This record gives sequence, C-alpha cells and structure tokens, in this order.
Amino acid sequence: MKEIKILAGITKDNELYFLEISPKENKDDYFSMSAFTVEPITEEDGKEEARERTEDDTELWKQAVAGDQTTNSFEDWVERVLSLDPWQELIDCSLYPNSFNYSGVEYWFKSGGCGQHEIEELAFYTIGKKEFSYLMNLWKKHHLKDYEISKRDIDWLKEYQRNENELMKKGFNFLKEIV
Repeated sequence: MKEIKILAGITKDNELYFLEISPKENKDDYFSMSAFTVEPITEEDGKEEARERTEDDTELWKQAVAGDQTTNSFEDWVERVLSLDPWQELIDCSLYPNSFNYSGVEYWFKSGGCGQHEIEELAFYTIGKKEFSYLMNLWKKHHLKDYEISKRDIDWLKEYQRNENELMKKGFNFLKEIV
C-alpha cells in the first residue's frame, strides 16, 4: 500500500499532527490509518537537549564500562557519544526526519506519540476542519477493514501531501502567533 502522509494541524500541546492513510489498492489489502505527533526544535535546542540527556544517562556509561566497551571517564564518554551520534538520533527525530526552514531558522522534529493516536480536535487545522472530521470518521469506521476509499478522496489527499510545505508554513504561522 502506498501511504499518504499529510499534516492535519497543530495539537493543543503545540505539536504537529500528521495523518498516515493507506488506501486499499487490491483485493488482499485493507484500509488503514494512523497518526503521529512531532515537536519543532532548532538545532541549537536539539544539541542542548541531546547533551542533557546523554549527561543524565550514567547507566548507559556504566554498562559500556562493565562490557569493556569504553575506558573513558564519564565526561570523555559523553563527548565521544555527542561527537559520533547526530543529535537528531539522541533525542529521536525518526517520525519526521526532515527539516523545515521557517523565517530563516532551520527546524527539525522531535518525535512524540504515534500509532493509533486519534485526536478528536486540534488547536489549529492546516487542512479543512470538515476534511479532518471526515478522515477521523473514516478511521473509526474503516481502519483495518475491507474498505475502498474513493478516487476523489485519494486525489485531494495526495494534493495535500504535495503541498506539504504550504501546510507546514500555515502550521508554523499559527505556532508563531501563540509562542
């Protein structure tokens, strides 16, 4: 199944809320939907958070010492981890591994919740509120069922997917207003 991913809007916790829709493509397929949230983070803030998390995780260093994987002091081990692992991996940016430039600032996206992560209402909609409600109803009624979404619906979903940068701008404009 070819997944269609769209930014539906911003949650009440100021996270970006993406829907992932997998239409039924053949008789052995089924309709599927899920979602995930991500939080925008700058490189500076991401590196700082990665450092804090690594410095707070003395247990991992102890395991490395016990397993003869390092002879470094804790401080040297922290510096080595930070020099080898990209900060985006240390704080998990895997749900949306892209970056987005907004007003000259590059943002990455810290992973939040995912899976059957249904949210009934958003603080801000990057797609129409009616479209969002329609999709949530499809999810509730037809997830993992033998349901074929209409070609018309697939077309407008793919249009949203193609316009992801515009949806991101709308979302960031909203976030800028409330921060």
